[in-house]
Amino acid sequence: MWILFSFLTAVCEAVKDGLCKGSLKSFDVFTISWVWKVFSLPFIFPLIFFTPLPDHLPLEFWMALVVGGGLNILATLLYIRAISISDLSITLPLLSFTPVFLLLTSPLMVGDIPTLPGYCGVLLIFAGSYLLGIKDRSTIFSPLTAIVKDPGARLMLVVALIWSVAANMDKIGVLATSPFFWAVCVQSFISLGLTVVLICNRSAIKGNIQGNLKILLLIGFFTGAGFVFQMSAIKMGLVPYVIAIKRTSIIMGVLIGGLYFMEKDLKTRLSAAAVMLAGVFLIALS
Repeated sequence: MWILFSFLTAVCEAVKDGLCKGSLKSFDVFTISWVWKVFSLPFIFPLIFFTPLPDHLPLEFWMALVVGGGLNILATLLYIRAISISDLSITLPLLSFTPVFLLLTSPLMVGDIPTLPGYCGVLLIFAGSYLLGIKDRSTIFSPLTAIVKDPGARLMLVVALIWSVAANMDKIGVLATSPFFWAVCVQSFISLGLTVVLICNRSAIKGNIQGNLKILLLIGFFTGAGFVFQMSAIKMGLVPYVIAIKRTSIIMGVLIGGLYFMEKDLKTRLSAAAVMLAGVFLIALS
């Protein structure tokens, strides 16, 4: 079931990315960052009625909430900024570094140690994502060149590093309570933080929320659904595995970038997809 939940997380993530990228034509970075989290709350809050409330919240929960929530606030702002200034096909492949970073952070933070086939699967997903970032067929180093030259790519690499720590905070929070309870708490914490950021930057706000309510609610729905799927998967599976499968959303997002936003160079996508799916297969067998 955790593999299914991880795939559903990937689908929701890809759709959310496309909706956020499209909304940046009408809104600023701060507003879309705020919408991304706050508009998911109506779809997450009802879950609190379907999960038992803990009698006691241990210290680990509060540590995970403050640290993980704070890191996610920063990552959210950097993420939206990255896709606002660069193509999805340039920025999203850099998120493939997250499961690679997790191979280092998860054993240290939560004791999740993959098997050898699992390591190979994560690295194959990374390799497939890397192929997606190759823009110039004459060199295999174009994704690394993008990190140096493209500001959006640099920001997204920082996001990948931040999320490699925040995902482990999610695991700690889920194990201390439950997937649904943690999802409500951490998303509320992030939303509150982003509300403060939005108020402090109100002079930079642009866009008509009421006139674009339908697409903003869709962002909230897919964010909320993906978040719940991810928390459920993390409780059952190893964090590096879950996030590796989640990152198959990269190829979906790149296809959205090509088909909807007319971003170029989609001919290498099928081969990259095959490599990533081979990685998922290895993880499933491990």
